[in-house]
Amino acid sequence: MFTFTNPALLAFTALIAVPVIAHLFAKARPKEMPFPSLQWLRQVERKTTSLRKPKEWLLLLLRALAVAALILAFLQPLWFGGSQLTAAGAKKTVVIVFDQTASMSFVEHGQSRLARAAALANDVLKNSGGQTLANIIWLSSTPRTAFPEPGVNTDALRDQIRRAGATYEDGDVSSALRLAVEQLGKGEGAKELYLISDFQSAAWKDVALNVPPTVKTWKLGIASAAAENVAVTSLVVQPERPVVGSDARVVCRVRNFSSVEVKTTVQLSFGEARQTRPLVLPAWGEGVGEFRVSCGAAGLQNVTISLPEDAFPADDKRFAVVEVRGSWRAALAGPEKDASLALWNKTLGAMGWIENVPSSVNTDIIVSVRDTPAKAADLRQSAERGAIVICQPGADWNGTPWMSLWGGDAKSAAVSEEQRDRKRDKPWTMQTALDRHPLWQIFASGEYGDPAAGSVWRRLRLITEPEQVLLRFADGVPAVAAQRAGKGWIIAWNIELDETVSDWVQQSAFLVFIGELLMHHGEGAGTAGTRHFGPAQLVSWRPQQAVNTDQVHLQNESGADLPIEQDQARTPPGLRSAKVLSPGLYAWLLDGQVAERAAVNFPADAESDLRCLDPNQIGVGESLSPGATASLLAQRDGSPLWPWCAGGGALLLLLEGAAARMMKKGEAA
Repeated sequence: MFTFTNPALLAFTALIAVPVIAHLFAKARPKEMPFPSLQWLRQVERKTTSLRKPKEWLLLLLRALAVAALILAFLQPLWFGGSQLTAAGAKKTVVIVFDQTASMSFVEHGQSRLARAAALANDVLKNSGGQTLANIIWLSSTPRTAFPEPGVNTDALRDQIRRAGATYEDGDVSSALRLAVEQLGKGEGAKELYLISDFQSAAWKDVALNVPPTVKTWKLGIASAAAENVAVTSLVVQPERPVVGSDARVVCRVRNFSSVEVKTTVQLSFGEARQTRPLVLPAWGEGVGEFRVSCGAAGLQNVTISLPEDAFPADDKRFAVVEVRGSWRAALAGPEKDASLALWNKTLGAMGWIENVPSSVNTDIIVSVRDTPAKAADLRQSAERGAIVICQPGADWNGTPWMSLWGGDAKSAAVSEEQRDRKRDKPWTMQTALDRHPLWQIFASGEYGDPAAGSVWRRLRLITEPEQVLLRFADGVPAVAAQRAGKGWIIAWNIELDETVSDWVQQSAFLVFIGELLMHHGEGAGTAGTRHFGPAQLVSWRPQQAVNTDQVHLQNESGADLPIEQDQARTPPGLRSAKVLSPGLYAWLLDGQVAERAAVNFPADAESDLRCLDPNQIGVGESLSPGATASLLAQRDGSPLWPWCAGGGALLLLLEGAAARMMKKGEAA
């Protein structure tokens, strides 16, 4: 489609008639020749006329076209191909959804996706005209606007684009689009929406783009390569609060987001310890790196899992903070003369990292052996606060008490005691369940004995779900079962330690099994507040006592101080970072000493899969290719044709001159 920038000059198109008129009224001047008679003169005139006619028509055409081309150059025609946007000088509202999510930091062809997006956004706003109202929606986990409502200060928006950086967050596309439509509703004139993103599949594939049909929508995809990536997606330390002298188990998962097999190396940093493991990752698969480290000193320890840095380094590391304790606190409850309770007391006392205390308040372990059924609800509350509750109920726990502790309905609340004669009857024997449970790993070599060895002549007929059973009797009755309860665990214990009805305490695996059971379920009731944060969260800390903010500093791994502020949302008030922090390890210092540590991690999986959708697969608006900035501006402002017109006019004049010279040479001949 054509239009003219200077339509007021259309009247000058009449000048095209000038060369036509000139040719109509021009008289031919035959060559003067001395002829002896009129007959010869007429023959010469006929010959001259027959030679000039075609040359005069050619000159007429060239001169007319040259004049037309020069007039068009002054009219400044514009060409609009495809769907035309609102012209730069017209009243309109422009909203740009600018993707700031973590995947935009991926580097391809030497330039990050975000840098390419910034160049496109700048071109959209450049020369948009004084009638344009514009705004930007920053796409992140919590989308936000650059201005409260669309405004005319596009220079300020372009400045924000220049200073924009990729976050370490995923994106809420639906919320960003709702915000964009809301902003367009506050504007005037024609409405234009620009979606500038890599259109990462994980974020965009299931999004419904509810954009009014009156809004002209453009999708500008800036991903230009098939991105391959390897990422650390999880990091787990077991137990979460190990004790000095014990081993901690560190397990990480590494995923391969590519179509080819990848060989890589995983490095662990645990306090001062360093270990590495090679991993082979299948295409679109994952591998597990496992480490065992000795906990040599009490206190807060930083844990880092890292991979060799690639083109997307944001997810090549994962962090944790582990509290290594000097000891665990354990309390026992039950009849004082109970033989099993006495053996539990000796067993826990034999472990150098467990301290027996008289009160169950703020303890890590509570062992209840045939205690009063009225304590069932209290035991569950202790587990929900974070303790390991090992409960060996008595026969009087039948019904409501067992339901209060373990849960379930009346059908599963039956508890009854069974006993066999040690001299006359065969004992009950045991076997392990959940063979893949990490609890059994230490026993795999046989070095520490068989945890299922031993015989039992007295037990309870308990009912639990099969997936909760760790040890079971040969007839399927649970011997040891574990159930998560809030922050802690409830362990149903159905093995007598009384040596008159069991020989299990005499087995070589007995003490090792108790230690591993506690380690694998031990988080502890005294666990401090959250030390692990996502990239969209403010890092917070609540001191146990009131402190002056001048006494406190928040530092990164390099020792640089970061701005902090009071967190009035907590009771009592705490402290927090003044802005969201990038993934890494941080330390809260009180009077120069480390009082707390914190870890900020990249969002697992959500942003690591760098595969992107073709914008044409997103069912709204029209798409432009990554290099289509010029095409975009042409859709809005049109492609100027006046240079072609001016050049064509000049070329036609040159051809006209050449034709005229050739004609004169012909006449001279």
